[in-house]
Amino acid sequence: MKILFILPDVNSFHKLNIHFGIAYISGFLKMNGYQDIRFLTVASIEDYSRIIEEVVEFKPDIIGFTSVETQFNNVINLSKIIKDAWQCIIVCGGAFVTIFPECVRDTEHLDGIFRGESEIAFLKFVKAIERGEDYHKVENFCFHDKNTGSIIKNNLLPLEVSLDSLGYPDRDIFDFQSVIDSYGGAAPFMFNRGCPYHCSFCSNHALAAIYGKSSNTTRRRSVDSCIAEIKDVDKKYKFDLLHIWDDLFISDRKWLYEFLDKYKSEIKKPFMCTTRSNLCDDELFQKLKGGGCYRVHMSLESGNDFIRNKVMRRNISKETVIKSFNLAKEYGLQASASSIIGLPFETEDMIKETISLLGSLKIDSPGANIFYPYKGTRLREVCEEYGMIRREMKYDIQERKESILDLPHISKERLQYYHDNFEYLVRQKEGIVPYFLCKTKRAVKKFLPKRIQSIIRKIRRKKIIAQSFPAYLGD
Repeated sequence: MKILFILPDVNSFHKLNIHFGIAYISGFLKMNGYQDIRFLTVASIEDYSRIIEEVVEFKPDIIGFTSVETQFNNVINLSKIIKDAWQCIIVCGGAFVTIFPECVRDTEHLDGIFRGESEIAFLKFVKAIERGEDYHKVENFCFHDKNTGSIIKNNLLPLEVSLDSLGYPDRDIFDFQSVIDSYGGAAPFMFNRGCPYHCSFCSNHALAAIYGKSSNTTRRRSVDSCIAEIKDVDKKYKFDLLHIWDDLFISDRKWLYEFLDKYKSEIKKPFMCTTRSNLCDDELFQKLKGGGCYRVHMSLESGNDFIRNKVMRRNISKETVIKSFNLAKEYGLQASASSIIGLPFETEDMIKETISLLGSLKIDSPGANIFYPYKGTRLREVCEEYGMIRREMKYDIQERKESILDLPHISKERLQYYHDNFEYLVRQKEGIVPYFLCKTKRAVKKFLPKRIQSIIRKIRRKKIIAQSFPAYLGD
């Protein structure tokens, strides 16, 4: 049985070269005896011909796409071209098709989609095909019945409680060393699943709702399983740092502190993790710093209280935000922050508030995305209710790089200006020296040979390691 996974990532904000949803499914398949698995990324329309060539060469029995809403047009196009060149079963998974399974009507060349978490369901699907059985009856599967015109949604398997039983994500299909190298020597990890918060711009609440839940409660792998995975990756690949990209890594203090104790004694590599301002205090940062954390990522989202708390439903005061970033600095932790601009009801002055707040915090890495109203989110409903989406949305949008909304208080041109110059504007608020350094750094980077850039990154990594584990290095 040959299985090919394809990730459309055409001209996207993400520039993904690894996908943990696919990695976990592939790892689970390999645990159960299916070894002939490949992965391809589609980075541009020009990649279509290469994809077809590799499909014809590999001759897969099953092709599995994963897609966000803005990439689904590529699923539509590629599934048609693939079916013309090679006959196989083609399906798609991901948050978008989970929330909006009706999308399967938009392409006659998809045999169906998978809703929800599907390691176990996809394994059942593969086995059914291998045995010549009717795969349409597998849990989590959804398809367009062309005879009746209806969408058939099979029952969902319950969410897996024991995540350890799913094994480790399969990194071998991604050329993982090149992934590490592209991240400057850092290996990405995702251990736990789910976020209990209800931010209006995030699809978490919509994903919880399909399981009949009000909250997407975090489920955790055991600490021993996480530590063992890091050791396993360390045997196979060369990396100096870890980036832990769980939705919310630090929410369970008991689990976290056990992890930090074992991590410090057994791994000894600095790591970055996700946090949330309202969960941060002295004890947390002290434990993180002592356990080998060198950087925390906290989403600011907006510097304006109305946008952050009423529109986005973050429910975090500005005082709490400021305190959390200042505490991180007190404990010697780098801090990065993401923001969103171009939200419903946001004015130009409100965007300036975000820039001013970030400038006052003097964080290491400020960034901003343009708001995109994801299907199933509360803010998508708000945009539709207030007539801010004035054109048909058919999956051909540049996600987070441009606005699809007609906003009453700011023009698209001004919004694009703030997006394209966001870090410069933040550094300008910090002062003339940070602004000048930012401009110089960007300019110099364009002309520096890749070898020199690699040496600079290596020096920075050694500094981080020396600061995080001085005793280990004999300092």
